[in-house]
Amino acid sequence: MKMSNSLIETEMSELVIGRSSEHTYREITPAHSHSRAQFLYASTGIIQVFTPNHVWLIPPMCALWIPAHIEHSVISLSRVKMNTALVEAQAASVLGQQCFIIRVSKLLHELLIRLNVIEHIPVSELLSSAELSRAIQILIFDEIQKANSLPIQIPWPQDKRLLSICQTLLHEPQHHKDLSTWSDEIGTSARTLMRMFQKETGMSYRAWLQRMHIAQALSKIASGESVAQISRALGYSNPSAFSAMFKRHLGQTPQQFKYTDE
Repeated sequence: MKMSNSLIETEMSELVIGRSSEHTYREITPAHSHSRAQFLYASTGIIQVFTPNHVWLIPPMCALWIPAHIEHSVISLSRVKMNTALVEAQAASVLGQQCFIIRVSKLLHELLIRLNVIEHIPVSELLSSAELSRAIQILIFDEIQKANSLPIQIPWPQDKRLLSICQTLLHEPQHHKDLSTWSDEIGTSARTLMRMFQKETGMSYRAWLQRMHIAQALSKIASGESVAQISRALGYSNPSAFSAMFKRHLGQTPQQFKYTDE
């Protein structure tokens, strides 16, 4: 559908544009990019996002900040309701040129939903709501800038051998195979795999594995699973070992992290 010139001009001038959509389980949004930065937020459900060098597991009440022109694809890991926002590129530049995950406050959650309601009102009926829309846009951008980021990006390798290992671990996180076991399976040495992991991901194999477990755990915490259930699903020998690893990375135990969202 071709947009009118007035609608195009309106979208170009807006600080934040809302976008809402619904997606079924395992639905894939193919690789694409935007001329604006995107605050990719599933207000309901869990999504997985691929960018050129990372994979991101986005738990509930978290969103992915994607700068303008960065290609990304999305997989729905449940039924998903998106209440996302596109931010004018020049304003968004203050947040840098890297993707990162943000914790979404309850205020930001409600503002995004409200903006997307306004966005579905015909332009001809929006004249009386223009000031309200602008105020919501400013509040959304302010909340995004103030939000806490989470260091849970998962570097994604390009080498086919490492890619096979990482894909297996992403789908079967409970399998803590060491590099010697992997090297036997793919026909190379453990030392070679160690060097490749560091070169391609910027992390050691162990650090990568723990980063992936943190990302998986956040979704499970949001789903209400207990620490014992989560540690078992991720292959830890006991809940204490998992909790200690979680706290080293995020500065909070799984229980503390859960309560800060309540």
